[in-house]
Amino acid sequence: MRLRPYQPGEESTLWELYQGLGLRVQSRTTELDHDQWIKQLRAQLPFVVEYDNQVIGYVSLESDGEIGHFFVRQSWHDRGVGTLLMHKVHQQAAEQGVRGLRAFVCQQSIPFFASWGFVPELTHGHTQAQDGMYMRKSLVQ
Repeated sequence: MRLRPYQPGEESTLWELYQGLGLRVQSRTTELDHDQWIKQLRAQLPFVVEYDNQVIGYVSLESDGEIGHFFVRQSWHDRGVGTLLMHKVHQQAAEQGVRGLRAFVCQQSIPFFASWGFVPELTHGHTQAQDGMYMRKSLVQ
């Protein structure tokens, strides 16, 4: 496995991963059409994990600490890809002086995020939706 910055020209590969996983996971945010998504992707400059020239996951961190995208191909779950991506998120956050992280996390990924110290974010008296929940983590010690 190799972690590296996203490279222009990989949009279709990342779009396919996003389409396969993202729209059902990110239903709490506005669905983006392809052009909007590419514009957002280029602005966020994600990091990708590849194995044998295949992208198996990617992550993006916004300047305010929001994890915009955090996706790992289903066939690569529980094989260290998420851990590699989460280490990168924490490294980027430290470099940017981000004081906390926040993400909308699908039901399946809640235990993984919780293992990294993320806790449910209470908003308007609700912590959970059918498809997932917002979770946060303070980085201030």
